Amino acid sequence: MAIKLKKTDFVRNLVKNHKLVGAIDKVIGDEEFEWEATFGPKTGDDGWHPSGDCLPSAHALYAMASASLAGEERKRPATSLMKSFQVGHFWHAYLQWILVKKLGYADQAAIERRGYKGWGDEVKPRYFGVNGDGVKAVHRPYFYATGSADTAPCSIPVHGDYLVDIKTMGAHDFKQMQLPTWCAGKYEAQVNIYMDWFDLERTIILCVQKDSPHAFKEFEFRRNQPLIETIYAKWSLVGACLEAGEEPPEDYETDLPLVGPRM
Repeated sequence: MAIKLKKTDFVRNLVKNHKLVGAIDKVIGDEEFEWEATFGPKTGDDGWHPSGDCLPSAHALYAMASASLAGEERKRPATSLMKSFQVGHFWHAYLQWILVKKLGYADQAAIERRGYKGWGDEVKPRYFGVNGDGVKAVHRPYFYATGSADTAPCSIPVHGDYLVDIKTMGAHDFKQMQLPTWCAGKYEAQVNIYMDWFDLERTIILCVQKDSPHAFKEFEFRRNQPLIETIYAKWSLVGACLEAGEEPPEDYETDLPLVGPRM
């Protein structure tokens, strides 16, 4: 006979296992403090990105990259979505400030830390990055991947080093017992690539409810090496197909070995 887990029991267990939320809430509740942040538009590049290119099929990636190489401009997001982006920027900057300046769990260099991985022959370096980190791309278009992790590493007393990835979400998604199905696999794949770049074994996905009461909760992921290798293999294949001007093989697609969060 299956045992049904009450939602209240799940929430208690989730809170009990939190490693970061309690410390952040204490800082916010103890006092007001000055803080600052700077926002700027992202610069484009011709590489793969953990944030959005892990789950799409090889054919979808091929079509997207082909359009980019042909000079086609991406459609600008709707105004309502741009507003949501700014809310997300606020929470990222605020929480990252707390991790560095108030808790001392991370160095400034760990914030928006740029990562890079390339394959194949190197070419003339091209420099790009965030916060002046000056990462250089030394591989052909779509023969590399790059992106910025929110915090890597975050050293939490007693618990050790983690990648921390901040995700803002509406109340409907936040109140679900697990990560929403539409984003759970995407998040797992993204943080695994970051863990590979920064030699980390564990990730905390810090969820922020955008609606009042602006609650926090967290999920923990462990490094999934088969998933990492599967993603790299797909990116490498599509890069080679782009260079050859041939679409990926019809029978290439495989399921990603996702395992979900560790509770």
